Amino acid sequence: MKWRKCWESHMPERNTERNYDQMFAEAVGSVLETMFFTAPLGLAEEGSGGACMGARVAFRGSPSGQVRLCLSEASAQLLAAGFLGEDEESLSPEQTGLVVCELANMLCGSLLSQLESQEHFDLATPQLDQDAPPPPEQAPVAAQSFELENGVLHVSLYLESAA
Repeated sequence: MKWRKCWESHMPERNTERNYDQMFAEAVGSVLETMFFTAPLGLAEEGSGGACMGARVAFRGSPSGQVRLCLSEASAQLLAAGFLGEDEESLSPEQTGLVVCELANMLCGSLLSQLESQEHFDLATPQLDQDAPPPPEQAPVAAQSFELENGVLHVSLYLESAA
């Protein structure tokens, strides 16, 4: 026990300061460019975008929480068409919803790899959430909105408090 305390006292401090804006920008940019053949046009103003399709992915690990997104319907269709290699007009609402869920899954994985690269996480099945309400009585640790070709993508990260 004495040895461990001595050893721990010589360990470097873990950096608890995170640049969430940079994390979000890197995750969104990477996922959109690699998997959807597009890129964010820049940051969007909070509250912009209008009606949206929402999705969420819960995760367990250290830390646990969830990633939520809200994507304007026009952007969702455009991204789904690019991802599936189809024309926007030929896509069903179900196909678009599945792609929005997959986008949430990819963004969650990308954010978690930046958040805690040494931890293992269990990701739940992505859920489509038309209204994308926030978790009850909880504010996001970080949130950012990105301007896309046909609308706006809002991404939020919620982390559970350690009890």
